[in-house]
Amino acid sequence: MPDNPYKSPIDELKGGIKDISDERKWALGCYIPVINVVVCLIAAIRMVNSKFCLFHVRQGLMIFALWFLTVLLSFVSQTLGLMLWGVVLVLYVSGLVIAFSRKTTRIPLIGQLAEQIPEYFLFEKLTGQSPDDKKNI
Repeated sequence: MPDNPYKSPIDELKGGIKDISDERKWALGCYIPVINVVVCLIAAIRMVNSKFCLFHVRQGLMIFALWFLTVLLSFVSQTLGLMLWGVVLVLYVSGLVIAFSRKTTRIPLIGQLAEQIPEYFLFEKLTGQSPDDKKNI
């Protein structure tokens, strides 16, 4: 039986969200469509010491690249673009599920391409420093 029978489901959800670690919040943000590119770039700087976050940053950027190609392709062929929209949506949802479950499971094809990006590449390009020089940015 719940502690407070008058507690609404919304309050329970808010409590559950507060319990999510910063690391997981950044990883989840990497899979929010359209804005994920900004979240990925910020997470690459702020969470540079987290292998978990950097894993999801790289996959999130690859899904964003596929999303961008889908937008361009939909101008050429609407049917093919529509099919790819479905694939991209499935990739975003699967990334969210993987990040929420605290796993580092590679998404097929996307994960393999993402592993080609060096872990600290984005941090070094965005800040001009190596991660060893980082002092809690």
